[in-house]
Amino acid sequence: MMNTFKALDVEYLRSSRTIETILVTNKNLSEIFFVYNYEGVSYRVFKTHLDLIHFFQDHTDNSIHFSTEDELDDFLSEVKLAA
Repeated sequence: MMNTFKALDVEYLRSSRTIETILVTNKNLSEIFFVYNYEGVSYRVFKTHLDLIHFFQDHTDNSIHFSTEDELDDFLSEVKLAA
């Protein structure tokens, strides 16, 4: 069964740069992911809020990177959720 996902929050850093808080669920499992959308040409998925903060503060990159929204959607639909 595929995951379902929905945006819980969108924070606008600029008009074309956002951070989305995404809830991904599958049966009884759920996880929150943070997606940094850079002008619709780069999507970075962070598994923790702390990883997102480190990306902006000290440029430590613990993200999963995608170039298209379709690639991002495919990942969110299929990512294995932690039990």
